[in-house]
Amino acid sequence: MKNPKRKKEKTEASIQRDTMLLKSLTIVINVLYALMIFQVFLILPRPDDPELLYSSLDQIYSDNLMVLLVIVVGLIMILIYWIQFHKLMGNLVRSSTVHASLVLFQMIFLMIYLYFVRFDMEFDGLTLALQMESIFLALAGFTGALSWVYARRNKLTSDEIDEKEEVSVLYSILPEPMAALFSLPFAVYGPGIWTLSFLALIPIGMILNRRKKKRYPEETK
Repeated sequence: MKNPKRKKEKTEASIQRDTMLLKSLTIVINVLYALMIFQVFLILPRPDDPELLYSSLDQIYSDNLMVLLVIVVGLIMILIYWIQFHKLMGNLVRSSTVHASLVLFQMIFLMIYLYFVRFDMEFDGLTLALQMESIFLALAGFTGALSWVYARRNKLTSDEIDEKEEVSVLYSILPEPMAALFSLPFAVYGPGIWTLSFLALIPIGMILNRRKKKRYPEETK
């Protein structure tokens, strides 16, 4: 007698649907990333803004330097997550409802992050806005890592990538959310110190790379 709780193998039709879901998900997320990058540029001070009473372009940007630093960090982080997205999707052969939901949640967190970037600009380095930026950047990054872990465990990855490469990909996407979490307490010191705290990306990346090499010491030879 068959066990009713036994997990059934996926049918060809189900695999085909999951493959189509991956393609649709990739298109949708690419569009969302493009819109977010466009929105970042819309946040920049505009010369035609009637509230800007400046005589030169230098004055516009020198008087808004801290705000511009936050926007630059925002643009860089969005671009990094976009590159990570393609790295993750490029190693998958299909998606699933749970995996697609995790990827969409990551995008929601990034869009909320972008909202607080705008909030920060409007209120000139408000501590709460900087803290929310750190929190939602971290949530976006860790959600992306979770989607990769889920994909590995549920055999959504390509046969062309082995376990070592899968672990390497995971380690490569963790520095950004960890740096965002690290930056959280520095928000109270203002946008300048908060922005500089993201340089923690460098030592965090080095530490994770060392741990990866310890896990697979033969890769260092």
